[in-house]
Amino acid sequence: FNISCSKNFQSPPVILTFPKNIAKIEGNHALLIKDNIFKLKKNISSDDCESWAMDLNLEDLFLNTYIDLSKKMFQNIKVVRGELNESLLKNSYNTVLILERNSAYLDFKTEGNKGLFKIILDSNLRVKGNKKEVKINLNSNQTWEKNIFLNCRLSKGSRKAANEAFKNLIDQAYTNIYNTVFTVTR
Repeated sequence: FNISCSKNFQSPPVILTFPKNIAKIEGNHALLIKDNIFKLKKNISSDDCESWAMDLNLEDLFLNTYIDLSKKMFQNIKVVRGELNESLLKNSYNTVLILERNSAYLDFKTEGNKGLFKIILDSNLRVKGNKKEVKINLNSNQTWEKNIFLNCRLSKGSRKAANEAFKNLIDQAYTNIYNTVFTVTR
C-alpha cells in the first residue's frame, strides 16, 4: 500500500482572453523579446488560505500574451529573441515591436478575517519603424479577497485575479499597439 497525505494543489492555468474580431495588420513585422526582461516581486505576509501553494508562472504568461497577440494582430510576424539589431529594420520589416520590461507584484496579507490578494502587472514596450519610435507603458491590477474561514484558497483566487489582470493588459496592448503601429508607419 502506498499511502500519501499530500494533496494535489494544482489548479487550472491562467487563461488568456483576447479581443474578438481582431483585424490583421498587413506588411512584415517583428516581435523582439529581449533577454532578462521579467522581474517578480512577492510580498506574501501570511500562511493563511494555503498561500504557500500559489504557483503562477507569470514570466511565461507575459511572453505567451505578446506572442499570441502578435500572431493574431499581424499578417506576417517574426518572433526574435535577443538584443535589438538595426538590421531587423533593414530586413524589410515595417515595424519592430520590442518587448523591453515586464514586472509583476504579488501581495497577500490577512486583515481581520479576510485574505487579501493583489496582483499588479507592468509592461514596457517600444514600436520602432524606419523613422519613428514610440514607447508604450501598460499597467493592470486586480484584487481578490476571501474570508479565511470559508474555503479560502489563494491558488484559486490568484488565478482568478491573474485572469482578469491579463485580460485588461491584453486589451490595453491591443489598442495601444494598433494605434502606435499606424503612427510609426505613416
